[in-house]
Amino acid sequence: MGWTFALGFAALSFLGLTLSRRCSPTALKIAAAALLIGVAGYAWQGSPDMPGHPVSHALRP
Repeated sequence: MGWTFALGFAALSFLGLTLSRRCSPTALKIAAAALLIGVAGYAWQGSPDMPGHPVSHALRP
């Protein structure tokens, strides 16, 4: 489910930049690279396939 949101938001962001026609082709390439780096960072650090669980931190004296 997390992958769907990550890729969906990246696609919507790129589509919005493309349809606005305010970015040069070079700027679109840079934006695409930034979005792909963001998705790769999510895959590396986000652990999208693991279920979430609440964690309580105990105070140490």
